[in-house]
Amino acid sequence: MGEIVKPELLHLQVYQILKKSIMDGERKPSERIVESQIAKQLGISRAPVREAIRLLVHDGLLEHKGNFIVVYEPSVQDIIEIFQCRQSLEALAVQLAIEHGTEETFIKLKNNMEETERYLNNGMQLKQLDQQFHTIITNASGNSHLIQLLETIKTKIHYMRNSMVKTTFYPTLIDEHEKILLYMEQKDVVRATETMKQHVQRGLDGILQQLKN
Repeated sequence: MGEIVKPELLHLQVYQILKKSIMDGERKPSERIVESQIAKQLGISRAPVREAIRLLVHDGLLEHKGNFIVVYEPSVQDIIEIFQCRQSLEALAVQLAIEHGTEETFIKLKNNMEETERYLNNGMQLKQLDQQFHTIITNASGNSHLIQLLETIKTKIHYMRNSMVKTTFYPTLIDEHEKILLYMEQKDVVRATETMKQHVQRGLDGILQQLKN
């Protein structure tokens, strides 16, 4: 559990502390969240904890189950539906990034690719670089609503991977990133969006395969 820093808004601090504990897998799917216990652990009143819980329910990381608040436990169908949303939104992000992206966008993507090749055997670093690659493209879209929607979806996917499966990266990940970057540079919207869709689908297939094992 984290610590409270007085100068910052309490409910936002509690929100970040609880969110991190969920994202890192410290709190398990369907685990009950007790407002009074968290307040006692952090040495604060229940009001900021209540507000933090409300925000996490809005994020979809906590949910109501009867009279209780529990950590979100996605079903297989939830995972499929979330990846379907991600697939369409990331394809749109690529299209808009081709239209609105700048030279700086391509420099960032190329730097990301170089870093990714250096950290092939470092799972944690590779995961961060994979997320960064997609974030660069999403931000380059220039669509604030799209950015917000994808951030929510990526948060859920990150949680699913940490809590339900062991994250693994398939050998073609770098090749797919390279193809996406190449098609973006060529302004080939059709190939760039199709490759992104296949890339996201491969990520879903990997999770579903692990859940079967």
